Amino acid sequence: MSFRTPQTIIPRLPGQYVGGRWQDGADGDPIIIQASVQPANAGDYDQMQAEQPGRRVERMVRIYTDVRLTAAGEDNTNGDSLVWEGERYLVVAVSPWRSTALKH
Repeated sequence: MSFRTPQTIIPRLPGQYVGGRWQDGADGDPIIIQASVQPANAGDYDQMQAEQPGRRVERMVRIYTDVRLTAAGEDNTNGDSLVWEGERYLVVAVSPWRSTALKH
């Protein structure tokens, strides 16, 4: 049994320097992946505040998928975004997680 459902990811295209100033890349074409989206817990918020100084965390979810997502600051993009329940969530951290009990 799989708990994954179709989810929309908006990739960010690479940015570049223009006239000596950094310009973020534009949004790429949305893609649909299979993923499980779960609410974040209080510990997740505490950890994110410590790891992402300067970013204001207003809402947060966890996403479980076997698709490789790009986190903000990982390369020369600003990271992929998840569109969930009408809101856009920036991918700020990626962590391998494997469960032998459930196929997430």
